[in-house]
Amino acid sequence: MQFLEYYFAIPGNFIIQQIIVKDYDENHVYLIFKRKVFFNPETFYNILVELSVIYELNEDFKDKLNIESLEKEIDENRDILAPILEKVSLLIGNITNVDDDLTVITPPFFHESD
Repeated sequence: MQFLEYYFAIPGNFIIQQIIVKDYDENHVYLIFKRKVFFNPETFYNILVELSVIYELNEDFKDKLNIESLEKEIDENRDILAPILEKVSLLIGNITNVDDDLTVITPPFFHESD
């Protein structure tokens, strides 16, 4: 089985994301998404949120599923990631909201510069 890993980092080493295509077949896609938030200089906490999701595929997509189409969906379209990214952003905001001094709001998607 071939696994895909994607890393995205924000300048200043503030956020790192990892997307892993753990498994897929004609019926489902199993993704693991990790987002780590940390501070430089180091503060009293670092946050790592990890979500696993299994998508059941509809009939329209079953014939088109291969590792290349998954890479394209993750890299370009990102529709498959939207629900995961929104949930991760919300979780990080809720976790950091416990401390009234520093609430961290991370956007679901990051603009990647050339």
